This record gives sequence, structure tokens and C-alpha cells, in this order.
Amino acid sequence: MPANVPPPRGRRAAALLTAVVEARTAWLAATVDVLHQRQSVGSAWLVGSLGRGSADPYSDVDLVVAVDDTTPQGAFDDPVAGLHLPGRVLFTRDKPRNAPAGGGYVTVCVELATLPVLIDLYLWPITTAALPTDGRLLLQRASPPPRTGLAFMPLLDRHRTPDSTGADPNHPSSVLLLVQLAAKYLARGDRPRHVAITRHLAFPSGAEIVTLRQTLDERVDQAATEVLRPAINAAHRLLDLVDTVTGDALTRDGRTRKDTG
Repeated sequence: MPANVPPPRGRRAAALLTAVVEARTAWLAATVDVLHQRQSVGSAWLVGSLGRGSADPYSDVDLVVAVDDTTPQGAFDDPVAGLHLPGRVLFTRDKPRNAPAGGGYVTVCVELATLPVLIDLYLWPITTAALPTDGRLLLQRASPPPRTGLAFMPLLDRHRTPDSTGADPNHPSSVLLLVQLAAKYLARGDRPRHVAITRHLAFPSGAEIVTLRQTLDERVDQAATEVLRPAINAAHRLLDLVDTVTGDALTRDGRTRKDTG
């Protein structure tokens, strides 16, 4: 087989990566349609890699939704149900300290093209919301939101909630999220971030695919396993994909592929 032609496993992985990008784009289009129907939504934009235009197939969705004071409290307590967001939700993870003051925040994991995709969803009061320098506008109602010279994180720090409550590190949703982030950075070859993430899972030197698989199977407690079975299965499919991508990359480089189970 010519060196520039990926092996069959690699072709399947490439097709899946293409499919997840297309599904992510379709999810965003459907989300804009849903948000446009909510009269309390003034505007919405992307930040992070999708906002900057540097996204890859592993990129999360960082979505900011500016809402007015007619937004029901239930939307802040449960933004997914409150906004009627589309897609199959695999799990959610609360981390109140990431919210803007007077707003809400939740990480949502949705299944797109059989893979788990993370959505960082911010509900931001329209009175303080502003489009940051790294934002990409998706929706505006009557007039565009004001712009700021700040990037998203400095802007959030300026308006961050006084609630300092973090996420429960031992909750099954935290384990699922960290495994997925570790897999993403492994696929990208970003070793420093991979190691930093896996330290939260008590792996001081990082973790390869085999360890991440064991983590999914052993650290999601039995009481939650059945409820989270679709999320666990989707995470395993992500690990299968990353195993293929990283393994084929090693093979094409002429190095010996390490068997990771």
C-alpha cells in the first residue's frame, strides 16, 4: 500500500471524523433555529476554537446565549431543557463557578455521528453580554450585541459569578468528561494538556488508551452505569477512534505501534 494512502482502519476513522464535523455543523444550525424561537434570547455566539476559526474534528462547542430578564428560572437551572436544545443528551455536568454573574453554565455531552461531543453552554444576562474578540456571532434578534476589546475568558473573569462551587470530581459525569478530554489531547498529540487532564484522574504521568478504557469501566459506579450506558459506550467509541488515529500515525511514521488493548 502506498505510503500516502491510509490503511482501511485509517479510512474508516477519517470518514467518522468527517461525519462528526458535519453532524456538529448540523447541530449548531438546529440550535440556532431553536434559539430563534425563544423570545427571551437576544443573541448567541461561539467562542473557543469554533469562535476563532481554528476548530478540528475533536473540538468542543463553546456556546454563549444572551438572554433577557423574561427568561424563566428553569432555563438557568437546566439550560438544556429550558432552551429545548436539540440532540441526544448523554450527560450533563454542573460547575456553577464557570457561570457569568446572574447567568448559568453547564457542560452538555451530546451524541453526534455516534461520538460524544461536549458543549460548554453559557447563559449570559443580556445587560452585561458583549461579543468578545474571539467570538463568532450565530444569532442576533433586532440589533447586534455590543462588542468588547476583551477575549472571552478575560470578559468572563470580569463578570464571573460570586458562586465558587466547582464540579464534583468523583461524580460519574466528571470521569466521563475527563476521559473524553484526555482522549482529545492524545489524538492531537498535545502531551502537556493530556498529562494535565489525566492528573485529575489521579494518573500523574498521563494515561494511554488502555488506562482510559479501564477508567470508564471501573470508576463509573454501578448505580450510575445503566443510566450512563449510552454515554459510556459513546466514550468507548471515541477511544476506539483515537486508538486507530494515533496507532496509524505511528505506523505511517515507521515506528512500532504499541498495543494499547
